[in-house]
Amino acid sequence: MQVRLARLEDVDALVALARTVDGHMTTMPRDADAMRERVQWSLDSVAAPVQVPGNEMYLFVLEEEGEIVGLSAIFAAVGLDRPFYSYRVSRISKKAPEYDIQVSADILHLVNDYGGTAELGTLFLRPDRRGGGRGRLLSYARLMFMACHRNRFPERLFAEIRGETDEKDGSPFWDAVGRRFFKLDFGEADKMSGRDYRFIADLMPTHPIYVDLLPEAAQEVIGKVNDGARGAAKLLEKQGLRYNGLVDIFDAGACLDARTEDVKIVKKSQVLTVAENTGAAAGTPAMVANPSLQDFRVVITETDIAADGEVRLPAQALQSLGLESGTSASVYLF
Repeated sequence: MQVRLARLEDVDALVALARTVDGHMTTMPRDADAMRERVQWSLDSVAAPVQVPGNEMYLFVLEEEGEIVGLSAIFAAVGLDRPFYSYRVSRISKKAPEYDIQVSADILHLVNDYGGTAELGTLFLRPDRRGGGRGRLLSYARLMFMACHRNRFPERLFAEIRGETDEKDGSPFWDAVGRRFFKLDFGEADKMSGRDYRFIADLMPTHPIYVDLLPEAAQEVIGKVNDGARGAAKLLEKQGLRYNGLVDIFDAGACLDARTEDVKIVKKSQVLTVAENTGAAAGTPAMVANPSLQDFRVVITETDIAADGEVRLPAQALQSLGLESGTSASVYLF
């Protein structure tokens, strides 16, 4: 089981995987040509001599026994060629001292605070393969890539976590806010945003929205996480990403963010020389990456770190990573 960068020969498998996803993951096209464009975008990004992070995207696949069962991505810097909108939740307090009355209210402000920030996105694992550490590997491989190629990413990163939906897979928040201005269903607007964000600027209200004026069902989901996304959110929280009051403009799901240097994998991964472990099975689990830009790969394996700093890996792990004894790997101990 390994994560690696996507290749053009993966397109058919990726389309098949995308067709198992519900309609709200707009970054996973179900059309072969569109998927091929996305994979080519990733390949072009890898080939680009990046000096300053820009419109690069890196697409990763989880491969198990020769089968692609998961997908994840990093967008190097969003909001550069088009705004990337969020709502910032802030609180105001007012007081009328002559009547001894004080009131507080939450307000939503439309902002582009994530402009120039890296986004962790497109995380999906086939339902029948969930568990067994696969989700952790698929999610954290992106952070390991950032650690190995720090110059390709900005000072901050974030992830939009899917918000709560109703029994019909609709969004109470969208019904209360967005639908009134766009005259579109939640799913339709979400798909349109994947193609063009300009219509949001044209139609979205730019004035602050008082949360207390929204229906109770909409108020209750602001900053909340969909049940199906709680595991993904917890993985990122363990790495230091936090909710800081920004929410998605469609379903009001929480956005988690952090300084890139404060992410545990970025901060604590280390470059070590590898060797084959020919002795007894080692007992320290770690994420180990082939740090090559063109041939980046990641596995989770048992390790044995010697006194001289050499890390010994099972032969199968070395083979999966495409590494030989005496070469270097990036290692993050759990």
